[in-house]
Amino acid sequence: MTMPTGLKLVLFGPPGAGKGTQAQLLKERLGVEHVSSGDLFRHHLSNGTELGELARGYMNRGALVPDAITIGMVIDRIGQIADADGFMLDGFPRNTGQAQALESALHERGQQIDRVIHIRVADDELIRRLSNRYICRVCQRPYTRDAATGAPPEGCADCPDGGDIYQRDDDTSEAVANRIAVYHQETAPVLDFYAARGLLANVPGEGAVATVNESVLRALEGNADEVFP
Repeated sequence: MTMPTGLKLVLFGPPGAGKGTQAQLLKERLGVEHVSSGDLFRHHLSNGTELGELARGYMNRGALVPDAITIGMVIDRIGQIADADGFMLDGFPRNTGQAQALESALHERGQQIDRVIHIRVADDELIRRLSNRYICRVCQRPYTRDAATGAPPEGCADCPDGGDIYQRDDDTSEAVANRIAVYHQETAPVLDFYAARGLLANVPGEGAVATVNESVLRALEGNADEVFP
């Protein structure tokens, strides 16, 4: 399967859909830059950039960071990427205002988004995946409950002294259900925005990692607005 170069993609997926894994596979396969909004925030905050300090001021007051700051971070980053290299946006845009700003910024550069991939997984499967997830407190390696006993590992296999295994507060069943509901509420209008432009491809996210990745690659070659089994 031959992929065009310089693709400009947006990757969507609810918590637990395996979006991070697919993003890494796509980066390796396509050679595009992976632009994560979370990574950008951490970069600007840790380096004390102008945008980072603006964001910090809102965060310190417990206020939401305005879209203009987030948009500025993303537009600044993709402006550093050569057109021929392409990019994959992850965690952005989160609303139609951000999507419109991205569209306008790319239009000024004579560019546009080539495809929007939405990895879909049933809510009950997402809850099952995330509520079974545990993390090493030392190295952050993820674990799941033992299929036979239903218990998490007693210690981390990667840490010399066996790192403490714990479950994050936002990975409890109740918290996961709320995160998923918020995702659907925020993302639905953005997906509609891209569907109206014929850019959206829905890909099932249940099954083996390789199977999902094959569907994603087919979606990049095929027609948008399809579901790729």
